[in-house]
Amino acid sequence: MWTLTFSALRRNRAIFLATYLNLFLGGAILTGFASLYESGAAPGLAKADRDTLQTMAMVIGGWGALIIGFGTAATLTLAVRQRERQIALLKAAGALPGQIRRMILVETATLLAASAIPATPTGMALGRAVMAALKSTHQVSGGVGYRFGSTALAIGFGDIVLAATVAAAVAGRRAAGRGTAAALVASSTDDPPMSRKRKIWAVVLLGLGANAAVMVATMMKDEGYSTMSVAGQASILTALGLALLAPVLIRWTAAVLSPLMRRGGGYLAEAELRRHSRQAAGVLMPVILFVALANGALYQQFIQDDANRAAHLVPSADDKGVQTLSFLIVGMIALFAAVVVANVAVASTLHRRREFGQRRLIGDTPAQVCRSLGWEASAVLVAGLMFGTLAALAGVMPFSYAKTGQWLPDQGPWVFIGVAATVTAVTVAACLGAARQALRTPALAAVGAAT
Repeated sequence: MWTLTFSALRRNRAIFLATYLNLFLGGAILTGFASLYESGAAPGLAKADRDTLQTMAMVIGGWGALIIGFGTAATLTLAVRQRERQIALLKAAGALPGQIRRMILVETATLLAASAIPATPTGMALGRAVMAALKSTHQVSGGVGYRFGSTALAIGFGDIVLAATVAAAVAGRRAAGRGTAAALVASSTDDPPMSRKRKIWAVVLLGLGANAAVMVATMMKDEGYSTMSVAGQASILTALGLALLAPVLIRWTAAVLSPLMRRGGGYLAEAELRRHSRQAAGVLMPVILFVALANGALYQQFIQDDANRAAHLVPSADDKGVQTLSFLIVGMIALFAAVVVANVAVASTLHRRREFGQRRLIGDTPAQVCRSLGWEASAVLVAGLMFGTLAALAGVMPFSYAKTGQWLPDQGPWVFIGVAATVTAVTVAACLGAARQALRTPALAAVGAAT
């Protein structure tokens, strides 16, 4: 089993490296903020210091764990889907379903163990940096000690291990349960429809997001910072629900953009997006999360700051704490989402070496392949910006109404422009950079290596 595991890791370096980086960064972020909770639980600490540290740890740890777990699960699922043909051939050679599931779990455990080694000191350094920032802004006392021990490790890595294990178990069961012939056909034909469970979860998350938005606009106008917290939930839950619907959303976007893509020579890009939407959906999911989280958190914080200034309120310690918390959430979780976007884009593009080789054999030049991929990336960005902004508005609009009586905020488009520029640069650079690397392989060698 170990021999087979290490062979799979070598043969699929791109997607496994992407998964490893996600596990490493997610583990570092979660253990770093879990250490704040452990530091806040120290005996003899003042109540204000304890509340500040543990609230920050629970908010970032809670929503961060959800988003990081979602990103980790998406990458692991993509890793299994890219190997449908290999798994089918293993089954044809005599591998049992239980052995396939065990192989995927062993691969996941190997990546978890390897990522935990550098994630531990990185998380410790992150926690110390946050603690120093809190002391320098006088949000906690200068005498508060920093702790990083078993509690931080258990909370931080426990979330990652749970998300990765569940994702590996689900993906392994799906791969092992499919017949050999069906798996071989699925690996080379159109996308299968979304599962019923995925649709149900998407509807549930969208419903919870809508419920949180209604609560903010109708029941939480004078609830202080609890209003911002629930508004943030509305954005995140809506973003997760839309991310689950990514294959459908990318097909809709391709249909809307098809006239423009055809005039620009993007015939093959349009066909690829419509017929094989799973690859593009893998990139679209973290784009939606990144856009929703960054826009939602930043706009809500700026609305709150402007409301305080309009009321001539001097920022209190709570105001500074919430502001710090908002920017930390955006910084840490958005960084993770950006890394997921880049990792998935690179892994998905490198996985298409054989397709690129076939297209070059029938007459496409490398420039034409890159142009087609550019159209695909553009469609993903349009869908990500549109639906990610929609998810952000699910929290921003009711929060603006609760604070100012106006549904649309007055903060202008600059936050959105900055977020859009960032996610565009990351996605385009990852896709086209990986494409150029893939195109360095001669066409015949790329086709032969993937068969």
